[in-house]
This record gives sequence, C-alpha cells and structure tokens, in this order.
Amino acid sequence: MVNVSGFGTNIIVLAVQTFPVGFKITQFADDSDPLTMDTVEPSGFEMLYDGSMFVYTKAAPIKMSVSVIPGSDDDINLKILLQTRSIKTNLLPIDDFVSAIITYPDKGRILLTNGTILSGPLGDSITTIGRKKSNTYNFVFGVFAGAQSATEIAAGVLTNVLSIL
Repeated sequence: MVNVSGFGTNIIVLAVQTFPVGFKITQFADDSDPLTMDTVEPSGFEMLYDGSMFVYTKAAPIKMSVSVIPGSDDDINLKILLQTRSIKTNLLPIDDFVSAIITYPDKGRILLTNGTILSGPLGDSITTIGRKKSNTYNFVFGVFAGAQSATEIAAGVLTNVLSIL
C-alpha cells in the first residue's frame, strides 16, 4: 500500500540576499492546501493549415503555493521575503534568487531553484467566523531537480545514460 500522508513535509527556503542561510517551513495551514504544485506544460502545439500538427518545446515555469498559519514564524519570514520584492517598501527591490528544498515524509526530496516569490498577503485577513485566514504565498521557479521516490531516481539516471548513447 502506498503511503500518501503529507504529515512531516517541510520546505527550506533560501534567498540569496534576504535569507542566505535559509529558513524551514513546518507550520502549514489547516484550512487550505498547505503545499500546491501547479501542473507544468513543457510542450505546445499548433494545428497547421494542411491538418498536420506542429509540436514544440517551450519554457515551463514551475509554480508553487505555500499556505502557512497566520502570525507564525514561517508567516513572518515569508512576509519579510515578500516585502523585499515590493517596490513600494524600498526604493529599489532586492534582486533575490529564491530556492526551495521540499522534503516529503517518505524521504523524497525536490530542489527548485532560480525562482522568486510572486505574491502573498502583507497583512492577515479575517474570515466570517472570526478566525484569521491562512496566508498563501506564491512562488515561481525555473529549474527542477530531485525525486520523490527511488523509481523516479532510477528513471532519471537511465534517461541520462541513454541520452549520452
């Protein structure tokens, strides 16, 4: 039986200038999806006038959303990271390159680099039931590495070996 539990997942976020040592995100929200990875579309297509199809490869950014408990240490660190990218709080925004290392409970690990924080709340919102709403921060990355399972690692190695031949 496959273990699909996400309990124990953590994310280490590193930002070249703001958080060069990085910080670990473990205080995930309970009222929204804690970690969301959007689908990636690395190929595109066009139908030609003669009815044939033209397929091409294109740049595929990797979008990730992280929801954390409002007011937690993780939330404060993410707000600091967001504020450094905002031109309204600084005369010039810091050109920060963000990386994230996601570690899953089954010891799978994903490395995302060449990224930045896109959006998030600078203040906390309140829901209609009087509770603080979870804060969701959106990132985009350009490079993906790592694997979530031994099978994925083996497939990656085999693909690389075959590409050399």
